[in-house]
Amino acid sequence: MNVLSALSQTDLVIIGGGINGAGLAALAAYSGLSVVLFEKGDFASGTSSKSTKLIHGGIRYLEQGRLSLVLGSLRERRHLLECAPHLVHPLPFLLPVYRDDPRPAWKLKIGLWLYDLLAGPRNISRHRWYSPARIHDKVPTLRGQDLTGCGLYFDAQVNDARLVLENILAAQQAGARCLNYCGVTKVESAPDGFKVRYRREGGSIDGTLHTSFLVNASGPWANRTSEILPTHPQKWVRPTRGTHIVVPQVLPEEAILVQARDGRVLFVIPWRGCSLVGTTDLDESGNPDTLQPMESEINYLLKEASRVLPSLDWSRKKVISAFSGLRPLAWTEGGQTSSVSREDRIERQGRTLTIVGGKLTTYQTMARKALKLVQEALGRRKASHGFPSLPGTPQGPWGPFLRDTVSRWRVPNRVDPTLPYHLAKLYGAVGEKVLDLLRNDEKLREPLFNGGQDVAAQIAYAVREEKAVHLTDLLFRRLELGYGPHRWGPVAETASRVMARELDWSEEVRLAELDRYRKELFPAP
Repeated sequence: MNVLSALSQTDLVIIGGGINGAGLAALAAYSGLSVVLFEKGDFASGTSSKSTKLIHGGIRYLEQGRLSLVLGSLRERRHLLECAPHLVHPLPFLLPVYRDDPRPAWKLKIGLWLYDLLAGPRNISRHRWYSPARIHDKVPTLRGQDLTGCGLYFDAQVNDARLVLENILAAQQAGARCLNYCGVTKVESAPDGFKVRYRREGGSIDGTLHTSFLVNASGPWANRTSEILPTHPQKWVRPTRGTHIVVPQVLPEEAILVQARDGRVLFVIPWRGCSLVGTTDLDESGNPDTLQPMESEINYLLKEASRVLPSLDWSRKKVISAFSGLRPLAWTEGGQTSSVSREDRIERQGRTLTIVGGKLTTYQTMARKALKLVQEALGRRKASHGFPSLPGTPQGPWGPFLRDTVSRWRVPNRVDPTLPYHLAKLYGAVGEKVLDLLRNDEKLREPLFNGGQDVAAQIAYAVREEKAVHLTDLLFRRLELGYGPHRWGPVAETASRVMARELDWSEEVRLAELDRYRKELFPAP
């Protein structure tokens, strides 16, 4: 069946359901354009769910003199902390400095002072500097030998996959059509625009759609996408691979910035009861669809983290999981990957636009730039309003909302009384919709694993409201359980059975979904 049977013409087609495509879809639809977004996989299944999960100014870019990038990122950090507090929250970072580090203490003190200055009066909090003795009392697991001091500064952490998803949902609420598992196969020139051919996963050609304007927001796939467009194919991106590992929790509240011996910066970040360590930065010319962590990258991360936290066990067996993503950096020739600009590149060619580069933090800035070019090409009046609110954004301050939620969102008997707090932090204002499901159906009160707070109702909600199609969508991106210690066993079995009920899967399909998920969890070497 034609997935867009009721629609034959649209103002704007966006190829790519990562943060840039999702953000532009939300803003463009809210500004009055008719929008269709195509994503050949699941929303955020590429780069946008495999990041370091930070909303940050980019303190390391100060050393490279990219003050405008840092200033803009800090401005966006402040905005996202205010408009998406259920997804973005402050995170303190420790910055230990050793005698053999590539950056001495005096240089980092200047950088921290400048970082606070650029953040302005609405900074999260001013940095502090600790002597070796004071930081040892605070964090005794830090290596004390040759330690010259330790800074403490603030940035923010984000649920990256859900940030993309909420932008997709906001776009749909504004009238956009956003389709996952539906890829564009060919684009042909047509009067006043293009004819777009698309295909649903597992099917034949579903149909064609005429659009007045087309945006290539496919991130690491941008070079490949350009090959199916009627414009001249070219190299838009220089993909660099970033691998992360998940290990048992190092610190419950603070992240640690590690100065690697090769001059790079790594992070050890508290994440879902574990710690996330990353990232690497290597050129990658392979197929983005088959990207997997390399053992050399995993060993590199373990070795550098152990240098700062030597009393902990950093053996390979401690790695719970690993994942790799590709940064869609704007194309440049030569030079070290770490020196390639993180600035965005948004370029119009007639009635097509390509978006590459940039950061997760600055996605709204990139969407505004892109929409301006689209409106100019279409001869539309520029919209004066900003981004639409995300579905989970509460009405009013986050602190009072979170406190009130615990007492206001009632749960049935024999359900964990802290569940409202958990749902509020994951879903924000719409968390009560998940509670409504389990209030009305006892089967949906089942926890996904012993000791965990996630329940079956969240699976039903992901299928009914959040466009989850496969088990991988649910466990990797809707609930983020796929990288943690409970990613297999009871969680996968329970989740597959609930999804089978929701989607009317046969037992054969359910087992195939389990196998698909298992292969992504444990890829063949």
